[in-house]
Amino acid sequence: MSYAIEELKVFKRHTRWWLFYISIFVIVHVVLSSVGAFFHFLLDHEISIVEGWLHKNGWELTLFSKVFSLFLLQKFLQIRLYRPQSIRTFLKDQWRLPNQNLIVIVFFLFISIVYIGKPVIQTQNLTFFIYHLITYFSIIIWFLTDYFALVQLRDLFAPEDKILSRWLLVIYFVTFFISFKMVIPDYFSTGTVIHLHFISMLLITGSKFRQWSNIFFYLALFAAPLATLFGMDPVWGPDFSPFKFHRMPHSAFLITIWMISLAYYRYRHRWHWLEKIS
Repeated sequence: MSYAIEELKVFKRHTRWWLFYISIFVIVHVVLSSVGAFFHFLLDHEISIVEGWLHKNGWELTLFSKVFSLFLLQKFLQIRLYRPQSIRTFLKDQWRLPNQNLIVIVFFLFISIVYIGKPVIQTQNLTFFIYHLITYFSIIIWFLTDYFALVQLRDLFAPEDKILSRWLLVIYFVTFFISFKMVIPDYFSTGTVIHLHFISMLLITGSKFRQWSNIFFYLALFAAPLATLFGMDPVWGPDFSPFKFHRMPHSAFLITIWMISLAYYRYRHRWHWLEKIS
C-alpha cells in the first residue's frame, strides 16, 4: 500500500510541474500577442495590419514562449531544491546513431504524404530562403523544447508503475492538444500532422526518454522538411513554402499511415520472432 501511495505522489508531482510548464507557455504567448496588438491599436492600425503582424511574427512569439517556459521550469525546480539534469550533459551523454527502423518509417511517411498530396510548385516563394530556414529550425526547436522539459521531469519524478506512466503519456498529449488550440489558430489544417508528430516523439524516445537522437533525426529528416518544403507549417502554412499540396491529405489517411509506421517501429522485433517459428 505504501509503495502505491508513493507512486501516486510521484505521478501527481510530475503532472503538476508539466501543467506548470504548459500553462506558462500559453500565458506568455497570450501576453506577448496582446501587448503587440495593443501597441498597434494605439497607433490606429487596422485589424488587418495587426493580424498580419501576429502572423508574420508567429514563430518568434511561439518559440520565445516555449523556451522561456523551459527556462522558468528549470529555475523553479532549482528554487524548490530539485536538481534538474543539465541539458548540455544530457545531449552529450545520450547521443546515439538513429535507429534503422526510424529511417524506414521516415522514408515511408514522407513518400506516402507527398504522393497523396500531389505538390505543386509556388514559384513566387522560391526566393524566401530566410523564411524557409526559420520554419525548418523552428519546428525542430519547438518540439525539442517540449522534449527537454519532459526529460527533466522524467529524471526527477518518474513513476515506476507502468499504468501511471501510460497515463502520463495521455496527459502529455491532451495538454499539448489544448495548448496548441489556445495558441495557434489552425488556419492551414495542419493540426492533425502536428499532433501526430508529438505522439511520434513520445513513442520513439523510448520508455525512459533517453533516445533524443532518434527524435532529432525524425524532426530534421521528416517533420521540418515537410513543413518547410510543402507548407505543413502550423504557423505560416504554405505562405512561404516552395511547394504546396494540391490536396491536403485527409486526417484518416494520416492517422492510418502513422499507426502502421509506429506499429512497425515498436513491434518489428516481435514480427521477426513470429517469422522464425512459422
